[in-house]
Amino acid sequence: MKKWLDDFKLALIQENIENLDSLLDDLNLKDFAVNIAQKSKNDDELRKNINLTLNQIQALLQEAINLIIIKKDNKAHDIQKFQKALKYFKV
Repeated sequence: MKKWLDDFKLALIQENIENLDSLLDDLNLKDFAVNIAQKSKNDDELRKNINLTLNQIQALLQEAINLIIIKKDNKAHDIQKFQKALKYFKV
């Protein structure tokens, strides 16, 4: 899971939508939960580890959503500019 988090952070920093999409496809919370359960010594440690990781995942996903919204808005703005330019040249 640590590698997945690191890769996701890097893709987010680089604004690499394709990598983010690929990493989301690879996200396997079941395996994560099993691994954490095996490594945890008691229930409190298990809860703490799961909560910390899930909070990181939640924050990263929120940032990814924001990034995608911004990129989508930028693309829409570019399309509008091209449409206006096409109208100008057709007149």
